[in-house]
Amino acid sequence: MLTVEFHIKEKILLSYPFLKYDDVIIIPHGYDSEDFQKYEPYKKLNSKMKLTYAGIFYENITPEYFLRAFKELTIDSPEIANNIELEFIGHLRKENQKLINELGLKNYVIEYGYLEHDEVIKRIKSSDVLWMMIGNTKNAETISTSKLFEYFGSRKPILGCVPEGAAKQALKEYGASFITNPDYIDEIKNAIKEIYNLYVQNKLPKPNEDFVEKHDRVKLT
Repeated sequence: MLTVEFHIKEKILLSYPFLKYDDVIIIPHGYDSEDFQKYEPYKKLNSKMKLTYAGIFYENITPEYFLRAFKELTIDSPEIANNIELEFIGHLRKENQKLINELGLKNYVIEYGYLEHDEVIKRIKSSDVLWMMIGNTKNAETISTSKLFEYFGSRKPILGCVPEGAAKQALKEYGASFITNPDYIDEIKNAIKEIYNLYVQNKLPKPNEDFVEKHDRVKLT
């Protein structure tokens, strides 16, 4: 399997042909393993599946398609939707809050707003599934966010709504991933259904431990 680092290096070499392959070393994003060791998750208060996003939204990083997919889920499979909590850590923009209200999803959404980093880690560890997205934008194939690698440190299953590129490759290598196009509503809805059905059977996938370990910042350093 070709790695994320290989794809990024290949793009650099195409852009700067005077460089040789061995001239380029890629140090990827990573996570702080100590954070995940010293903070305990919160006790689960119900049997609902927690699906969590940690971060902010801007430009093409938007919850619109995810929210519209979940709205479709409430219509197609209300018995599933009623057993899922959508958690947002970080400030939701006014247009995001407006869309949640317009779609009638307020009762499904828990908004924490800005939290200190230690609290974010606790919430991530307390979640059942994490969600992230990268929109179809210029140079999207090169985007590999630091948030994604912190997600990897949690070892939680991830729903990644991403285009072709570095983030998608990383999610594939991680293993415990459900990958969709960023703006295909039906695809996202079906992925949520698949995740929930595995959740109730206690069969959510586990990540590739070798991949996770190599992105520990201690090892990267």
